[in-house]
Amino acid sequence: MKRLPASAATLGACLLIGACFGGVRDDMAAPVNYRISAPKLAAGGALAADVLVAVAATAPGLDSTGIAGRWPGSRIDYLAGARWPVKTPALIESALIEGLQDSGRLRSVQGDFGRFRTTHTLTLEVRRFEADYTGGEPPVAQVALAVTIGRQSDRRVLTAFTVAVEERASENRVSAVVAALDSAFARAATEIAGRSFDTIAADLAAAQASAANIGP
Repeated sequence: MKRLPASAATLGACLLIGACFGGVRDDMAAPVNYRISAPKLAAGGALAADVLVAVAATAPGLDSTGIAGRWPGSRIDYLAGARWPVKTPALIESALIEGLQDSGRLRSVQGDFGRFRTTHTLTLEVRRFEADYTGGEPPVAQVALAVTIGRQSDRRVLTAFTVAVEERASENRVSAVVAALDSAFARAATEIAGRSFDTIAADLAAAQASAANIGP
């Protein structure tokens, strides 16, 4: 039996390996992109305020396009075959800005890279935005956001609070998990928006009263 020359054998092995790896790459399905919806906020009186919305901090493991899950043993991983179209902080910031803009309650709303002058800031810390499997299946969508609202002119903090919402997924499927996260976020965003509107309205009223007391 003739032996192949070393160079030929090496070439054949490389071609075989290349074909195998090429096949694996071709068969792998691209992950499906999901997104959360902007919250539908109730109508109300318009406020003469321009608000900057920004995510200032994110918990470890959440600054990613992966859809995070928490498992027993303090393990964090990401749901297979699925992802957000942008990193989680940008996803949350974009959805909240859209909801605030669509509410018509504020004169203007812009993100962290906005170019216009603002009167108030709304900063977020993303503490939880994940599917929690520590209690078994189906998982519980956990959304926890720490909020700080401040006045831009003197950098004064007006209020700070944390909103935490959970909602169990209807089944252990990615689409159901995303739906639960979407619903939990909508509830959290609605509470954030309501408290923000109340805080800004009180600040504007106080400023107006102060100006009236000073007089001409």
